Order: sequence, then structure tokens, then C-alpha cells
Amino acid sequence: MKSDKQTWLKKFEVKLAPILNHRHFKKYEKWASLIIWMLAIYYLSSKSLTFVVVTDFWEFILRKMAHMFEYGVLNLLIFRILGQTEKRHYYWNLFWALFFTILYAISDEYHQTFTIGRVGIYTDVLIDSAGALVAAWLMFLNHKHKEILKSLNK
Repeated sequence: MKSDKQTWLKKFEVKLAPILNHRHFKKYEKWASLIIWMLAIYYLSSKSLTFVVVTDFWEFILRKMAHMFEYGVLNLLIFRILGQTEKRHYYWNLFWALFFTILYAISDEYHQTFTIGRVGIYTDVLIDSAGALVAAWLMFLNHKHKEILKSLNK
């Protein structure tokens, strides 16, 4: 049984490897992942929350942390594209990724004002922006860590 799974996995890898290593796939996979993530955020924002009643404090915290996570990932995905297309300074790309993520958070809250059972409020924009800021800070720390390691290896 185990060998059947391994054989199937090997065949899958052999067929998938040329696609994943193709230059066109590598060029557009960052764009595709960004668009899919943005559509997922849009879709979830379109859902009515009239049936959801947050009764527990920890449930509320968990929901807000999920907001922070989704906008942190969005910030990372935008940063990856800027790193590919804008061959500028690292901090320049970090700033613009954060800027575009916050713009998307604002547009998402505005979109929620048109959804039945949803309310667009500025505190959610602040929470989403905090998630993007945490992601930017982690990327900054990672970059500094790599610079330090590079300077130690010289």
C-alpha cells in the first residue's frame, strides 16, 4: 500500500515539475497567488454576518487575529511582487507594500458598507493595518538578520 502511494506521488512530481519550473509559471505565480488571496478576502467580506453573534471574548480576539493574519499575508504577497517588478531599495518596496495593503483594507471596509449584515468601521482598518505592519516588521527583521549574517561571513 505504501509503495502505491509513493509511486503515485513520484508520477505526480514528474508531471508537475516541468510546470513548476517553467519560466512563465515562475513569472506569474506571484501575481496569481496575490489575486487569489485578494479575491478570498473580498469573498469573505461579502458574506453577511447577521447569523454570527460573538459572545465570547476569546472568540472576538481570535477573529481579529485572523484579520491581522490575512492582511499580513496580503502585505507579504504584495512585497514579493514589488521585489520582482520594482528593482528598487528593499525599504522602498516594504513601504509601498504596506501602503497598498492599507489601501486594500480601507477599500474592503468600504465594500462592507454595501453588504447586508456588515458594517465598515475604521477600527477594523486599524486592526488590518496592524497585521500588515507586523508582517512588514518581521520582513524587516529577517532582512536585517540576513545582512548581519552576510557581514559576518565576509
